[in-house]
Amino acid sequence: MVEWIVPLTDGVVALLLMVIGGNLGSFLNVVAHRLPLGLSVVHGGSRCPDCGAAIRWHDNVPVLGWLLLGGRCRDCHGPIAPRYPMVEATAAVVIGGVAACELLSGGGTVPYGGLGPGRAGADNLLLRPDWRLVAYAAFHAWVLVDLLLAALVEADGRVVPRRWTTVTLVATLAAVALCDWLLPVGVWPGVFGGPAPAAPGWGPRGLVVGMVGWVVGLAAGAMVSPALRDGLGLVGAALGWQAALGVLLLVPVCRGIRRRCGALLAPADEPAVDTHPLDALPPDAPVLDAHGAPPSPSPHEAVAAGPSVGRRLRSAAAAGLGSEAGLGGDLFLATAIHLVAWRWWTGLWG
Repeated sequence: MVEWIVPLTDGVVALLLMVIGGNLGSFLNVVAHRLPLGLSVVHGGSRCPDCGAAIRWHDNVPVLGWLLLGGRCRDCHGPIAPRYPMVEATAAVVIGGVAACELLSGGGTVPYGGLGPGRAGADNLLLRPDWRLVAYAAFHAWVLVDLLLAALVEADGRVVPRRWTTVTLVATLAAVALCDWLLPVGVWPGVFGGPAPAAPGWGPRGLVVGMVGWVVGLAAGAMVSPALRDGLGLVGAALGWQAALGVLLLVPVCRGIRRRCGALLAPADEPAVDTHPLDALPPDAPVLDAHGAPPSPSPHEAVAAGPSVGRRLRSAAAAGLGSEAGLGGDLFLATAIHLVAWRWWTGLWG
């Protein structure tokens, strides 16, 4: 086999997983807006926030759709928030990247080699798939999706409905109870200790380890910040109490890096990004129209006078990364880092 085929195949699979992650991010943008308002997240397509026009399917392509439109509605040319492509890109890189690490390593990130020896590479994943490994990666993607959703709702100054957090927790505990190999760590060496049984099956082990992890995560999160309580409880239920404490240690590190990046992105003495409509008028335009009112520029003139796509993205990224809030986003990123380094991290606990 030609040597370049293997890395090329790995790259294509990783790209495909990132595309899936980007689509999950696009869906989360909708859920984060509708869920706190009690609206359906299934029925009703996306619409322009200004004119209410339906967003066409080809304009809904994650990241690219926003860029190709210049960040504006196709119909009214009103601005569409840069948050949408930023969330899609974040989900693509983080959720898709974690899934790629887990799947392409053949389970190399699993503590204690819980899924067996494994076979790394996209060729093994495609030709001889280990469906337990696929379920393992999908389960962790589910956890990351829930954490990112909570972070988006928090960024809007809202609260995730209690019913949703309850359903999420019950579904997570049910998964580790029915398939306890999803949770390869134990409560303590000798007490439901890892590794998990190789054969899938129901048993008390997964449920006990998940419940202990949930209680520890809930308590640890509540002591630090109420914003971390439910999220860290979910991490503990899905990954064990060791992961909950490990992620908690990573949160301030992620927070410091995030705020530093925000400071680097924020340009000094940047003028306001909003442009008054009159600024878009040609030099020879009359000051008043026939009715004695200032004439309105055409949509294309207003777009030309507005801030560039790059400037809007940079300003939005600087504001988001430098925010005093955002613990939910720090928890999301810390959990992703933990998942990639889980095998190494578990070795520190013995």
